[in-house]
Amino acid sequence: AVAMDQALTAKILRIANSSVYNVGDPCASLEEAVLRVGFREIYRLTGFAATVQIVDHGLALYRINAAQFRENALLTALIMEELADHADLDRAAAYTVGLLRSIGKIALDRLAWAPGSERRYEPIADEPLAMWEISRVGMDNCEAAEIVMREWLFPVSTIEAIRQHYAPAESSRLSQLLNVAAGAAERCGHGWPGERCYWDESPERCAMAGLTPHQVEDAMHLAYESFGPVRVAVG
Repeated sequence: AVAMDQALTAKILRIANSSVYNVGDPCASLEEAVLRVGFREIYRLTGFAATVQIVDHGLALYRINAAQFRENALLTALIMEELADHADLDRAAAYTVGLLRSIGKIALDRLAWAPGSERRYEPIADEPLAMWEISRVGMDNCEAAEIVMREWLFPVSTIEAIRQHYAPAESSRLSQLLNVAAGAAERCGHGWPGERCYWDESPERCAMAGLTPHQVEDAMHLAYESFGPVRVAVG
């Protein structure tokens, strides 16, 4: 499927030939690029590259620029990927959930924002983001994400993880993991305004997700090591 998409193939070749991955002669084919970068890294890079294409400008409703959105999405996804091993969950599925966590915010921004509007989120007011969204638009971003992702035919487990991650159900390991990962991204300095109140850093929350606090800290450090190279490669 990748080989049939010329734009995506060109992007992968550009990434494989970037200073992050190029250690010799330039790659001339998709096959060479995959061999150089690796399937797992291709999955990471193409997912993030797609996010970059979707978020080509800031979200005025939230006072967030495009770089802030992308960096939160990428770091959350990378932390999810590292945590998945400890929680016996699929790495690719976890990465995708982290990357798409805020897809509902894009929908609400496009639905509710109008030039000249006075009603934008005020981080200094410290109002929980979901409460503000409901009062402003009539739904929160997690509900909006569910609508969008059902339309796009995403797996139910992915949809439910994002739908529930502010207050994850005990039975949903993936939403528990996403709550932990989003909180970890916040602690790394790449959080969203108005969301801090949703992240539970307690050992109990970690245990519900099948994790220990030490594993979460390790995942944060490993994810941050990958964060810079992926961000630079996709550009």
